Amino acid sequence: MKFDHKVLDILSKAAEDVAPTREECKRLLALGEATPEAFAVRAAAGAIVRGKNENAAYIYGQIGVEVEPCEANCSFCAFSKDYTGFGRVRMDDASIAQRTHEFTDGGDMFGLCVMTMHKYDKDFFLHAVDIARANAPSGTRIVSNIGDTDYEAFAEMKAAGLDSVYHVCRLGEGKYTKLDPKDRIRTMENAKKAGLDLLDTLEPIGPEHGADELLDNIFRTIEMECLVAGAMKRTPVPGTPFENTGSITDLRLAQILAIVALAMLHLKRYPAILIHEPGPMGLVSGGNLISAETGVNPRDTAADTAAGRGLDVDACRRMLHEAGFTALCRGDDTKVALTPEYIEAARR
Repeated sequence: MKFDHKVLDILSKAAEDVAPTREECKRLLALGEATPEAFAVRAAAGAIVRGKNENAAYIYGQIGVEVEPCEANCSFCAFSKDYTGFGRVRMDDASIAQRTHEFTDGGDMFGLCVMTMHKYDKDFFLHAVDIARANAPSGTRIVSNIGDTDYEAFAEMKAAGLDSVYHVCRLGEGKYTKLDPKDRIRTMENAKKAGLDLLDTLEPIGPEHGADELLDNIFRTIEMECLVAGAMKRTPVPGTPFENTGSITDLRLAQILAIVALAMLHLKRYPAILIHEPGPMGLVSGGNLISAETGVNPRDTAADTAAGRGLDVDACRRMLHEAGFTALCRGDDTKVALTPEYIEAARR
């Protein structure tokens, strides 16, 4: 078995905190997912990420508070107006408060995301943020997942208690969506201008996406100095054009995630690395953040993803412990030991 020693050189430099160049990342992306070199890339990224944060992991949560047929019409999304089975549904105040408590009681959640549609009612969203902020521990970040937004609205949201913004110029933006990539990037810039942290992910990854498209997005995450980076593969949502087009394997997703994690060495503040969907493969390949979900979900046709694809917080704790993480990092950067005893006590 002959090993590519150029790959070994890249990984050796990464172990010394030297980030791979774009061309070096491209070389790593070109590796076959089952090659010895690809296994080495995944292992190196896993070790480097854990060393950055004392083997601590993060739990993120999302509450889908509103759904309606969405004019963005993304071909991969369960909410798209041309393909959705959803009508207009809005979560009531009591339900938002209850689900906030279910996710955040105990303080282990790094960030709680409030999600609505691309076109959204700002007043309702601000109200939902108010409820989430009032019912979550002060150390839990409140995060938005909304459509394109101007600076003034983000400034208003920050004043209401929003800490961070999840926003992505996605793979295939403008081709598989009715959104302009420039508007997506401008929204990210508006969030930063308003003093909000950015959360970003390389998504939704399909088998057709080549190295240059992946790298454009990875290096945009670096340019934006995001608090969270990561990788998410495309889910073949029933009823959408991508229902029968196949998806990348978990092994390939973990390889891409590992390269994202290595590329983030360019950043002074090393980000949390999100793997989605959550799974053991990604958690030994650089992933250290997974997500619990409730309410509507763009990758699920169920009205409440908690009964479908979504994990709860207890399941997240257990998955992270099984992956060998020994602590959880909370939104205020404090850590708590992740032991079987702690997991059992937190479940009660």
